[in-house]
Amino acid sequence: MHTEEEKNDKEKAQIQSLRSGNHTVIIATLKDLRVHGKVSILPELFDLLAEQENEEIITQIASILNDLKEQEAAELLSHAVANPDYKEVQAYLVAACWQNGLSYAKYVDTFTEVILSGSYTAAIEAFTVIEEVTGDLEEKQRARVVNKLKTGILKSDDQKKALISELIKVIESYEPDR
Repeated sequence: MHTEEEKNDKEKAQIQSLRSGNHTVIIATLKDLRVHGKVSILPELFDLLAEQENEEIITQIASILNDLKEQEAAELLSHAVANPDYKEVQAYLVAACWQNGLSYAKYVDTFTEVILSGSYTAAIEAFTVIEEVTGDLEEKQRARVVNKLKTGILKSDDQKKALISELIKVIESYEPDR
């Protein structure tokens, strides 16, 4: 059994490797994180993704985010989606949210905002997240999202207008199981 101190040392070493700038070391660390990573390392991955130009590293990070299985990761990922520092990689972050299958109903407002103000690519990914959580939302939440979308659609370009109006239809047509 590893002591808490050993776990902290391992995480510190992983963070140091991620920050090393050495692509070989970073990729080896990402492979290790896939198996032995903790949710607490996610902010480091977000930072690395945001500053990354190496496609292999981007792909590795996206893959880790897509495969997250611990629900506590949903909060960190949602905060990263909303963080303006990660605007350039927002589509990757949002895509991970629907691909990893965690519950994002609590964060539906974040994804609504992405549809209204994010890039078209990020908006498409956010559409999928909202579509998947619609059944987990209370009626009031669904109504709030629809109202926000109906207000925001007025300021959107034609491409996004079509996307937003389709999402409004999806949410409004939701029928809870009786």
